[in-house]
Amino acid sequence: MKDSWQDEEVLERRVAQTAFTAITDSIVDTQSAIKVLAITVTAEIGAFLMFYVAKDKVLDFLESNENVWIYGSIGVFLVGFLTAFAGLRLIPSRFRRRLLSYTIWLISIIAGLANIALFFVLTTFRMR
Repeated sequence: MKDSWQDEEVLERRVAQTAFTAITDSIVDTQSAIKVLAITVTAEIGAFLMFYVAKDKVLDFLESNENVWIYGSIGVFLVGFLTAFAGLRLIPSRFRRRLLSYTIWLISIIAGLANIALFFVLTTFRMR
């Protein structure tokens, strides 16, 4: 018999996969891509402004709990991933067909990882 925590872990993984699939599957046309870009670009600009205006406060918050780094990194990855994914969905379909279907995923993953690297640079190096 399985432990209840294993069942909860499987359920959490399924919910996360379903939510992620629902987001990526909803970006099917120009309007939905622009809507996702509006949200992700606003989040990206807000994060840059937070670092510019109150970097010390952001670093204090990140140091307050070790789990904040994990969830923050996931959020930063998702913002970069969804920005690239929605941006690539704006490419006309006749050009998109020339690209392989997994290329959009690969480019989006690279953009998400680059966003994490940028987040790391902003938290590590002194810009002022």
